[in-house]
Amino acid sequence: MKTKTSYLGLTFLFVLFFSFTSTSQDWVNKMLDPNANFYQTQSSFNTYWQNKPLEKGKGYKQFRRWESYMSPRVYPSGNTKLASKSYPNYLQWEAENLAAGIPKSLNGDWTILGPIGKPNGGGAGRVNFIRFNPNDNNNIFVGAPDGGLWITTNGGNTWTTNTDQLTVIGCSDIAIDPSNPQIMYLATGDGDGSDTYSIGVLKSTDGGNSWNTTGLSWNVSQGRRISRLLINPTNPQIVMSFGSSGVYRSTDGGQNWAQPTGGTSSLKDAEFKPGDPNTVYTAGSSFKRSVDGGQSWSSVSTGLSNVGRMAIGVSAANPSYVYVLAANGSNNGFKGLVRSSNSGASFSTRSTSPNILGWDNGNDNGGQGWYDLAIAVSPSNASTVFIGGVNMWKSTNGGTSWTLNSHWYGGYNKPYVHADIHDIVFSPGSASTIFSANDGGVFKSTNSGSAWSDISSNLAIAQQYRLGLSTSN
Repeated sequence: MKTKTSYLGLTFLFVLFFSFTSTSQDWVNKMLDPNANFYQTQSSFNTYWQNKPLEKGKGYKQFRRWESYMSPRVYPSGNTKLASKSYPNYLQWEAENLAAGIPKSLNGDWTILGPIGKPNGGGAGRVNFIRFNPNDNNNIFVGAPDGGLWITTNGGNTWTTNTDQLTVIGCSDIAIDPSNPQIMYLATGDGDGSDTYSIGVLKSTDGGNSWNTTGLSWNVSQGRRISRLLINPTNPQIVMSFGSSGVYRSTDGGQNWAQPTGGTSSLKDAEFKPGDPNTVYTAGSSFKRSVDGGQSWSSVSTGLSNVGRMAIGVSAANPSYVYVLAANGSNNGFKGLVRSSNSGASFSTRSTSPNILGWDNGNDNGGQGWYDLAIAVSPSNASTVFIGGVNMWKSTNGGTSWTLNSHWYGGYNKPYVHADIHDIVFSPGSASTIFSANDGGVFKSTNSGSAWSDISSNLAIAQQYRLGLSTSN
């Protein structure tokens, strides 16, 4: 099982902080592109850093870690697809052994050594999402990019997993049937950091005890990512997937999938209009809207240009409001927050400063919006907005002004919440209980963000990059 220790969790805190030139953005894009040539990516990185002092917060360590992993695993041509063939090669080896009469041994005696939960200083490992059983707020599902799906039935006191044997144990979202919570759909892979690629959408009919493939199935070598799943609350047979290949829509519970008109661009987030599943919003570097339940999509201008990534926030307190948080396409800092008051038909800008996606108190430049970008709107007050980048910020006036809510090491007399926020969600039915999914696990506030606690408990999701063995024992 791969996991991420606290200091590795902080690595991404400093990734791409801060001022990107087109050259630096070039090597980042190549690093995230499964079809890019390793040596060209390496050359782009070296060219950018030539004659520059080594600085924290510019992505140097993240690249070197990726380079160290990939360099012994690429073809001589620089093709990086070899790394994704490990599991298919293992399955082939296993099948050949079985055909030769060599049975698979189930007698291995393994004990987890750690790290488990929150080590000293915090940081169990990255969590991509937090979702709830529609009938039980203490039954929570969280997903890790390399550590699988974890479930708690006691509000986060303890966690368990049974996804270790999936072909890909990374997951980026889960959608649960509100009429029958035993039925759920799992988005495989890592939609934010591409630590793992997707094999498609899996389905469970027994509450997550077992998983089967659906009609949306891919090979890891295709390098695809899913970032969001939605299930229609009034017709749970309709399921939609949003990711690097656009929108896929099923009307028969995942057996068959089709791409609707206007839904083929890369996407990072999606939401239903509260109370009206015929109106759906999605966004990547641009915003799209559907008014026919996702059958067709049209682009809507937000008034922002040079956008790298967007996140969407809605609230049952005012279903016509749609917030869009945008990261700058050049340096991944705060581009702006816009709001629609007519269900996504048009937008007006609420704020473009301070830099609420940076690592400081809004005074630094740039950020890492390509990697962590989250927004949540209070279900009881549509003017109360939380956003997440490296830190969390809060607005009580619809995003026209901001107050730092939590800080990655507890600076500025703010509560500590681990860096790099990937998801912020309100507990269903509550306007004061909020959860944060970040590079350090799961954090919870019961007083509208005034104080936070780490509930990562026994999550074993830290990402290990190296293993050392003794030559004598």
